[in-house]
Amino acid sequence: MTVVDTAYQLLSCRYIEGQVKALKRQVRGARLARDIEYVHQARVASRRLRAALRMFADCFPAGKVGRWRMQIRRLTRRLGAARDTDVQIEFLKKFISDLPAKSKKLRPGLRRLMLRLKQRRQAIQPKVVKVFDRLEEKQILAEIGAFSAEHARLGEASRSRAETAEKKNKTNSARSAVSAVRIGIRSQFVFQKAQEHIKDRLVGLFSFEHSLDDPRDSKGHHQMRIAAKRLRYTLEICNLPFENRLNEHIEGMKRLQSLLGKLHDCNVWLDDIKVFSSDEKARMVEYLGSVRAFKRLKRGIDYLVRQRRKDRQMLFEQNVQYWKQLAEQGFWSKLNSIIQNRSAEPRTPSGTEQEAGPCEQKH
Repeated sequence: MTVVDTAYQLLSCRYIEGQVKALKRQVRGARLARDIEYVHQARVASRRLRAALRMFADCFPAGKVGRWRMQIRRLTRRLGAARDTDVQIEFLKKFISDLPAKSKKLRPGLRRLMLRLKQRRQAIQPKVVKVFDRLEEKQILAEIGAFSAEHARLGEASRSRAETAEKKNKTNSARSAVSAVRIGIRSQFVFQKAQEHIKDRLVGLFSFEHSLDDPRDSKGHHQMRIAAKRLRYTLEICNLPFENRLNEHIEGMKRLQSLLGKLHDCNVWLDDIKVFSSDEKARMVEYLGSVRAFKRLKRGIDYLVRQRRKDRQMLFEQNVQYWKQLAEQGFWSKLNSIIQNRSAEPRTPSGTEQEAGPCEQKH
């Protein structure tokens, strides 16, 4: 833990406590896996929690936050595998249902692929349950939630004491000395850190801008999607002290993340289909002695590949167009203006110090 102010501590604790609660609400449903939405929401909450733990690492003991992040990262990965497969199953269901009635010869391969996806999803679920069991056994969520709640209360108590002191002291100098703590989660330090975090995420996002020059740069598109997601979560956290003035930019990043995510999905499909075809041929050789039976499946699989390639090209163009649109609309300059607008920051009187918060100690 390093020195931070009360407002920053309150912001970190309030946000993290909220994400712990959001994650806990999804645990039972994600364990049962009867509705794919529980896994989706649990994954989102775990991602937001990881983003906050990374952003506010200075507010927590290094040993604790490192352990928390490691365990939550494991959960996110398991939930990610489950969610990605759920999305593929839902996509393929609709893809099959939208086939023309005369496309009977396409169905065997697509149905076989559906079978393998469902088998994969069944194999993933015990791993999801296991990682939840580990979190419960190690009491990770309980520990994060309790720590955040306790330190939020300490921060609120610090502010309350300052307000009481201000009421008791009638002199201008006394009122000036405590005015800096009457700001909740809004302080000069908070705005300074928010600016640093957002700028850092912007640098990360723009470092992959070149990938939109090449439709074949799937790795770059994937990294850009991750960078957009990280910027979005950072904006969501910082939106609290900025009093919702970042809403437009959060929505913009959500849109960019979605478009890049759909592009990534196409690439994943094309890679997965290659693996599926190879595995099916190997099974046929093992059980039937040849791959001749694969011809029955090939037509539907080839059709899906063609459609996914078309979708990928269309989505790439949409991403390029949207990225240009953001620049043309002054999206980035407006964001920079908001985070640079120091008139929105609470003013700390010269020569005064904000009261020490619960993590304003060096350990």
